[in-house]
Amino acid sequence: MTNRVAVIGIGNILMGDDGAGVKVLNLLPDNVNKIELATGGMTLLHELEGLDKAIICDAVDFDGQPGEVRVFRPEEVDSIKTLGYSLHDIDILKVLELAEKLGQLPEVVFIAAIQPVNISFSEEFSPEVEAALPELASQVMKLVKTA
Repeated sequence: MTNRVAVIGIGNILMGDDGAGVKVLNLLPDNVNKIELATGGMTLLHELEGLDKAIICDAVDFDGQPGEVRVFRPEEVDSIKTLGYSLHDIDILKVLELAEKLGQLPEVVFIAAIQPVNISFSEEFSPEVEAALPELASQVMKLVKTA
């Protein structure tokens, strides 16, 4: 049986740092199963079905330092409501909860988050987030490689 792993990038590339979850996919090797969900939302529910492990990359305001990278499991937080300016303006944890109720939640789910600085209409990243994207990619690859 094949272990089906996917890295899911979420974010609006037209809203500054919010696009970091999508942009980091470009830094991952070609052999990684990458799913771009620029608008995220309920579309995430369908992408989770059939996966054994999901690594969700997103810009999340967790009150960290600008550009800080954190990896956590959904059960470790109460809410990771996205910032409100994004097209995926829905609490990812609610989608994961629904996936679990429907029997579509992967056995292993991680959220690889980066602390945004600027969420406004722009295709540019803040210097802090731009500089931290390689660290986000590195953390994601560690998660991809672990059983």
